[in-house]
Amino acid sequence: MKFKKLGRAFFVLAFASVATWASASPASAHSLGSAVVSEEGCDWANGNYTVLYSDLIEVDLIGGPYEQLGTAYLLWNAQYGENCAVTMRTGGAHGTSTWTTATLYVQTSSGSTRYEDEGFYGHYAAVSGPAQDQCVRYEATIDSPETGYVGWGGRPGWDNCD
Repeated sequence: MKFKKLGRAFFVLAFASVATWASASPASAHSLGSAVVSEEGCDWANGNYTVLYSDLIEVDLIGGPYEQLGTAYLLWNAQYGENCAVTMRTGGAHGTSTWTTATLYVQTSSGSTRYEDEGFYGHYAAVSGPAQDQCVRYEATIDSPETGYVGWGGRPGWDNCD
């Protein structure tokens, strides 16, 4: 009898430990902060950033489906003099790889420079570029894994010029 209780207690404890580990890992492994420091993300080793702007990435069709697929972020790192556009997938889009883009435009004297990260991602796309004293705009898209429609977010106008 003691063995059964001990075995059951061990099983419950082991299951709880695995469940805690499994639920904690994705949140910390795919946070905005991890996208900032990752070489595949903004590549800002110092981890410092300011959120300048954020926008929901949605599909909202008249008479059609509504889906929230993620959030588009425009970030700034003063030490590097760079902006970073991050497309974070959330909800039903998180963890399922579909076409995802993050695009940063930096205004220059001769027009603009475009920086882009695009591909089949399940968590985020991110791209950074030098933007000290430059106007910037950014875009983000996520193809819905549920409906196939494309959600868009970002800011089409130039801003953050100083």
